[in-house]
Amino acid sequence: IMLLSTERSGSNLVRSILNTHPEISAPHPLETAYPWRKVVPPEGMSDKRARKLLRDVLINKNYSFHPLESSVSVDEVYEEYEGLEQNHSLFDVQKPLYDTYADEEGCSAWASKYPALWDCLDDVFDYYENPKFVYLVRDVRDVVLSFKKSNVGRYHPYFNAKRWYDEQTKGAELLDQHGESVHLLRYKDLLQDPESVVKNVCEFLEMEYDERMLYYYETEEAKAASESADVFENLTSPIMSDNYDKFRDQLREEETKITEKIAGDMLEQFGYERTYTEDEMDGFELDEEKYRKQDRRMTRRWTVKHWRDSPREQVRRQT
Repeated sequence: IMLLSTERSGSNLVRSILNTHPEISAPHPLETAYPWRKVVPPEGMSDKRARKLLRDVLINKNYSFHPLESSVSVDEVYEEYEGLEQNHSLFDVQKPLYDTYADEEGCSAWASKYPALWDCLDDVFDYYENPKFVYLVRDVRDVVLSFKKSNVGRYHPYFNAKRWYDEQTKGAELLDQHGESVHLLRYKDLLQDPESVVKNVCEFLEMEYDERMLYYYETEEAKAASESADVFENLTSPIMSDNYDKFRDQLREEETKITEKIAGDMLEQFGYERTYTEDEMDGFELDEEKYRKQDRRMTRRWTVKHWRDSPREQVRRQT
């Protein structure tokens, strides 16, 4: 199962809900500990080097700010890796890691929310026989607001709106080309009617709905995640039904106009209404160089704030 979303869209909430299902293992991404763009593909390595790579991925993960709940044997991971006949570097590492971890947790399925999945969507279908995508979409205006407050990625709405637009363009193509393998999940719908939405996800995954999925916040995994980083602090709370449209009060008019100028068409495609009409947007022009300078200032200001407010988290991330 691939959980596909732009960051700051509620993917950790959905991951926690899936992880609470007794048959689904959905750990915090294992691939983030694998520098897949910076090493030669596994088929180009000696057996000794490939085993060291898998070992180091697990070591890196277990010393990260969100370590694994269950221990995984590098010998078991390597044994499955040796039996693979594929030559896709990322997935040759991904599959044995998740398979082994799912076995360790007694689950028949696993879910990955790897943030860079957008870069290799076609490869997923080349590699896996029957992948299932849960495609999560959140209102771009709330996404850029969330980026402004987080310590993940850029800060200025211009750059995050462009990122959201580019990724949702790929998502729309995925829906068009592989609709039978993709389940569209709007974040707002999940907040307003969680039981029905989660039941629909289970139906798509061909799994029985388990009511414990809506009590994800009571699990030890959710509590550990919440303590590991500020961005996960809501994981120990029930679904907040009003956690949308925050941008209406917290984004400035110019920031909302920038966002809608870039991503308005795609916003409407996913069922959201624009704030400003064409007449109200008439004459509003984008200035990337100006926004780049503003982004640098915002980065300095927010970085200092994050260090001051959360020194422990920042030290762990840097380390």
